[in-house]
Amino acid sequence: MKKIIYTIIGTFLLTSCLYDAMYFLTDKDLEWMAPYEQGDTILFQSSNGIDTMIVESKTLHNDHWPFVQNEGTDMYLGNASIKYGIQHDGELLKGDIVIIKKEEDCLYLGIHFGNRHYKCENEKELHFDSFTFEGIKYMDLIKVENSNSVLYDNYYLNTVYFIWSKSKGLLQYKYLNGEVYTFYKKIPYKK
Repeated sequence: MKKIIYTIIGTFLLTSCLYDAMYFLTDKDLEWMAPYEQGDTILFQSSNGIDTMIVESKTLHNDHWPFVQNEGTDMYLGNASIKYGIQHDGELLKGDIVIIKKEEDCLYLGIHFGNRHYKCENEKELHFDSFTFEGIKYMDLIKVENSNSVLYDNYYLNTVYFIWSKSKGLLQYKYLNGEVYTFYKKIPYKK
């Protein structure tokens, strides 16, 4: 009888500690994170000078451990992010890109640069634009502007738009004063 009670209690404890659903990032999802590694320096050039982007952190949470790690949650959502800062004329603009696997075929995408925020609740609904840059045609671009994003705060360094490539990262952006900065060079972090 004791064995039956212990088995029932053990089964109850074990099943109550498991996620009800687990959604993991795929290799295709992780293409959003591929352009940058922590410590990379990326330079953007305009006719007025150079902006410097530093990749401050890159995180990935795609753990297949089935036991609940955070109390109060019954689903595991794989996620990843990259946080960066851009130096422009002595000012630091913060930004990031975040992906979250919300369901098997549903990837949330959020990108923010300074005070401009873009989000897509499901990558399948994402409309990619094409753009020719230095003779190469990119088909995986998002042009983030007033029509598809939110601009918080009225700040002189806000952007009119920025262009983000799934495969290459940030390619170009335009400040409110008309200055356009375009990708110039990536300097990988050396360990």
